[in-house]
Amino acid sequence: MDLLYLLLSFAVVIALIRLRVNVGVSIFAGSVILGLLFGMRPYGLADALYTSSTSWGTIRLILIIVFIMALTSVFSQIGYLKDMETAIKELFPKAKYSLAMLPALIGLMPMPAGALVSAPMIEQVANRLNLEPEEETLVNYWFRHVWEHSWPMYQAIIIASALTGVSVREFSLKMLPLTLIMITIGYLLLIRPIKDPEEIKGDRRKGAVLLVKTTYPILVIILISVVLGYDMVYGALIGFLTAFIPHYRRVSKKEIIKHALQPKILFLLIAVMYFKYLLQVTNAVETLPRTILELNLPVVLVIVLTPFVVGIMTGISFAYVGMAFPLLLPFFTGFDKIALAYLSGYMGMLFSPVHLCLVFSAEYYKAELGNVYRKMLVPAFLLFAAGVLYIYTILRF
Repeated sequence: MDLLYLLLSFAVVIALIRLRVNVGVSIFAGSVILGLLFGMRPYGLADALYTSSTSWGTIRLILIIVFIMALTSVFSQIGYLKDMETAIKELFPKAKYSLAMLPALIGLMPMPAGALVSAPMIEQVANRLNLEPEEETLVNYWFRHVWEHSWPMYQAIIIASALTGVSVREFSLKMLPLTLIMITIGYLLLIRPIKDPEEIKGDRRKGAVLLVKTTYPILVIILISVVLGYDMVYGALIGFLTAFIPHYRRVSKKEIIKHALQPKILFLLIAVMYFKYLLQVTNAVETLPRTILELNLPVVLVIVLTPFVVGIMTGISFAYVGMAFPLLLPFFTGFDKIALAYLSGYMGMLFSPVHLCLVFSAEYYKAELGNVYRKMLVPAFLLFAAGVLYIYTILRF
């Protein structure tokens, strides 16, 4: 019954999104239904909402997003987004390559809703190339996440390393081909088909200097949060200040506040954290893997299904690693099994309707989520198929 309740509440979220109900409202409604099905009373639901909304995890997430949104507003006002486009033009012969390069650059920062940073950066190029909102969303979303298989600063890799006893270095190196596969698929299916007749012979040195000049606040965030290891909230704040202070006379403070404190985005953050908190207090997520194990399915299916379902429910990579991997440790007889579990959880996360990057990208470009899913099916299937092929032909031996 717990499994049925969980699937029912999740189906409500998906159905409401399909009916074009606001994503935040859809997730919030699904959260309430989840709590009610698991026996929570209205007072308990209200208390859970207060607790989740005022927790440091939620406040931290909101602060990071607010600082990032403020940073993008500054970038937009001082012309850095246009300069980044110019820099990519100088570095690469076709402007369409910036659609992949800029989200991939942001992807080096393990930050929540990072796709929201790159979304305005590629918007002008995408509009000039006449991309549909769903195409803009998918390109931005796809390339934002190409590093999550192997970049050693991601929490999922660090947690997986600690749980399995495989060093971070070994884990990253063995998973690097999945990153290369995802980049290749993204290029072939998402970037290459875009018609971009303009070919420019640029000045690479000029482009490199301009790119560093316009991305230094992002480099500051990487330095503070990735290299030095401080909390992302400090990196996001200092990154914003390094962009704002030198140009504080030129930018509109009112516009920055308006852009940073968008009610729809703030409510969406609260709804997502509320949903995840209810998953914890009702023990719904803990019940699911055990239920799958009790079905006596083949080991391979258990390794695939458990992290996939947790990934699609939570939309966070370190969540499917932290929740599913401890239960799967007895089945991890080789790194191929570990890689398969990680890839399966990743695929669930990629399609999760509570994945912040996905819902924020779709919200930003005003894209229909159902159409985004449809466009993502083929690239995602090829990623999974190629990943499984790599795992069972190379990693297995």
